[in-house]
Amino acid sequence: MSGAALASCREEPEALELPSEKLLASYPVAESGYDEMCSAPGVLRPHWVAMAQALEALGGDELERRHNEVQRLLQTDGVTYNTYDDPKGPQRHWLVDPIPLLMTGEEWTTLAEGLEQRARLMNALLVDLYDRRLAIRQGWLPAELVYAHPGFLHPCHRSLPDGNRWLIFHGVDLARGPDGVFRVYGDRTQSPSGAGYTLENRITLARALPMLYRDAPLLRLASFLETERATLAGLSRHHPENPHVVLLSPGPNSPVYFEHAYLANYLSLSLVEGEDLVVRDSRVWLKTLGGLRPVDVILRRVLDAFCDPLELDGDSLLGVPGLLQAARGGHVVLANALGSSIVENPGLGPFLPLLCRQLLGEDLKLPSLPTWWCGQPDDKGYVLAHLDELVVRSILPGGPYWEGRKLSQDAHTELIKRIQDQPHLFIAQAPSPLSTTPVLEDGRLTPRPVMLRGFVVAEDDGYRVMPGGLARVSSGMDTLQASLQKGGISKDWWVLAPTPQRHVSLLRQAHGPIIVTRDGDDLPSRVADNLFWLGRYGERLDGTARLLREALGRLLEWEQDNTDERCLDDLFEALEIPVPPVAESPRARFFALRQMLLNLLVDVEHPGSLQTIFNGLSRTGRAVRNHLGDDSWRLLNRLQQWIQDLPANLSARQARELLEEELVLVAAFCGLNNETMPHHQGWLFFDIGRYLERVLRTLDLFKLAFITARHPGVPLWEVVLTITDNLTAYRRRYRSALHPTAIMDLLLFDEGNPRSVGYQLLRLQRNIGRLQQPNGSPYRSAEERLVLEALSTLQLADIGALATLSHDSTRSSPELTRVLDAIHTPLSGLSDALTHSHFSHAEVAQQLITMRP
Repeated sequence: MSGAALASCREEPEALELPSEKLLASYPVAESGYDEMCSAPGVLRPHWVAMAQALEALGGDELERRHNEVQRLLQTDGVTYNTYDDPKGPQRHWLVDPIPLLMTGEEWTTLAEGLEQRARLMNALLVDLYDRRLAIRQGWLPAELVYAHPGFLHPCHRSLPDGNRWLIFHGVDLARGPDGVFRVYGDRTQSPSGAGYTLENRITLARALPMLYRDAPLLRLASFLETERATLAGLSRHHPENPHVVLLSPGPNSPVYFEHAYLANYLSLSLVEGEDLVVRDSRVWLKTLGGLRPVDVILRRVLDAFCDPLELDGDSLLGVPGLLQAARGGHVVLANALGSSIVENPGLGPFLPLLCRQLLGEDLKLPSLPTWWCGQPDDKGYVLAHLDELVVRSILPGGPYWEGRKLSQDAHTELIKRIQDQPHLFIAQAPSPLSTTPVLEDGRLTPRPVMLRGFVVAEDDGYRVMPGGLARVSSGMDTLQASLQKGGISKDWWVLAPTPQRHVSLLRQAHGPIIVTRDGDDLPSRVADNLFWLGRYGERLDGTARLLREALGRLLEWEQDNTDERCLDDLFEALEIPVPPVAESPRARFFALRQMLLNLLVDVEHPGSLQTIFNGLSRTGRAVRNHLGDDSWRLLNRLQQWIQDLPANLSARQARELLEEELVLVAAFCGLNNETMPHHQGWLFFDIGRYLERVLRTLDLFKLAFITARHPGVPLWEVVLTITDNLTAYRRRYRSALHPTAIMDLLLFDEGNPRSVGYQLLRLQRNIGRLQQPNGSPYRSAEERLVLEALSTLQLADIGALATLSHDSTRSSPELTRVLDAIHTPLSGLSDALTHSHFSHAEVAQQLITMRP
């Protein structure tokens, strides 16, 4: 379908009959409900006509192909949503339906006015509840409903300086009922997630379906995010010209951590966790390699109670002790302010019309779902009398809900008792069928219930509404399951405009002077730590895969040619897995050895398995998402897909071929980081981690080959040269049988060989010498001294005294053992030295006692 045709995708004077083509002909519409695409069975709503024609032009098969492309792009980009009760694993890929949800501009204007008013109402209510509390004193709101809710935080009373807004960001869950009216299902003020996913949905679908999106007459999203960034910058009181704004995240274990990293990158914010921040002299500071850097504004994604263990939840390790006091003094601005979670209380619904009239002098434009609060006798009586017709919910965050019609007699009786015992903790709502919207399933369009989330951001003296938002559809027709936690999928939500809108990007030419900076000592200590371990895990994954590949190769040679398999015992030793006992037959031994090697691919219980090592790589990679290039991030996600796609039953040959793929991916990942990451402090820690891991592994393999092997000799020497990727270099250089002196020179002393200990120590010495020392001492740091000790030992060693082995002897020199130990010992302490001097910039919070109110 052409862009011109899609440009006509706006409200027409009359509805048209549904085309009879295959894709839309069988689309079912319930006569009693509301469908977003069809006004009646077989009749399209006017603003859907052009879209329906475009979809028909593509056809079901092509749409399925594009849908698969959408999911591939999301998977490659690492778009995830963590659902910890998902049997498929906590980190599942973000799912997006390719068919957008359409809304006319006229309808949107009305809805946006309601969302904007609701944000003003919630802000006014927060101002009142944490100051004069007229709403309670005048009887507009029951005191019990407020004070019994954990979202009301008494320490936050009058904690916001004059002139500051309580509510900067507001998320609203809403849906259309059978009568076509939108009603609010919930408010999100603590951590209103979804805006980043909304933008990612739009970008990804535009890549997969460019003909639909390029000239489509829809309102763009980027201007809303531009307002968000300007609003955050404008909140700063201390540095209005160049404010330091951070996004406070709970960390990679958050269900929406992808969005935290995505928004931080898109809005040019520092992504931090609680342990990165510290309060000194009532100011909030970011702990960096170069010291403490002041923070002006915090866009927080940590729940209210967890933000300050000093005044709020004493058990929290996610927050910053003293944060509330810093905010109270006006030294830092939080978006949103602590205490805002009280307006997420679902029991407020019945009282909002009155509150809107009293606080704003306006009638409520956007109604809530009909709600009865059991704390009022009349409402409680109605609920108990009509329990089978209602859905009962706890007002507590994350509380359960009960569908009355599905309760057994015992459960029914138990629920009544609970309501009567604590009526103020329960509400009831009349279940209302959600409107349906088309989703693509097996090449055909199928209606599914849809829930929307709108987003509002403060600007100047009012609020601005995102044109569209996040649409979520359930995987079935159960309207209570339109949730991403329940396995639902998301959709792009279009707001149609009269004409195509210009594209807006946050990347614009700057006007006026700019301070030129480079990456340096402003790197957070936690990020440096994770980059160091990212390098270690990457090299560890490479080394383990090489060991496994060689072990499987030797196993296959033994099976096919009946060659000597004794070096397998030493390879098992290097892999830190026990050698299986002698079997009854060679065939039985082969299967036992093979199974143990295959288990090392995916055995999460083994600390040295590929799965365990990759989990560490993934964890540290996600923690430093903003410091990785896009291509490196995609390679990390391809590695994750490689792990997830490993077949359950593998032959040794298949496993070896798959390991070849994995080695290429790991090499590409490390190589891209080396080529694209600026070679400043962050890259230095990444590279130090890589080469520390490599030198320790090389020393262990060398020691195995010449000192500790069960079956030393030429076969094992060849294996070690292969694993360290030195066999080709050896043959090119010597073109002869293996000789211990030549092997020692190549693996230990050749400082021009990247796989030698000498080269690796020189690289470590150079990079550690470039690190910025926190104390500014003119003397060598502890880590510099450790590397110098190891390097000096190697450079002062006499290869003649070490290489007492001849080509037909397996005895090692005691001097070789001494030298290897003298190199290994200081390197073993290097990680701890780096942690002490760079990664433990300030004390990490730890709970010493349990605090209870």
